[in-house]
Amino acid sequence: MSLCANTDPQRDSIFTKGPADVLDHATSEIAIGSKLGFDATKKLPGEGFKRPWPPLIKMDEGVKAKVEKLFTL
Repeated sequence: MSLCANTDPQRDSIFTKGPADVLDHATSEIAIGSKLGFDATKKLPGEGFKRPWPPLIKMDEGVKAKVEKLFTL
């Protein structure tokens, strides 16, 4: 199951700019960088989410057995 299955990029992500490690050479300015945040939590009606939240996906027993076998090798 994907963590992002019920996320909306416009609603659930944010870019911010702020302090960064001086040794981070990926930033465009010294000690100033950007961060990307994701909110993949279940949304509530008070947050503007009006539809019912989809149910969790459950693996069928055959798939569970195959996965367990892979992790016990």
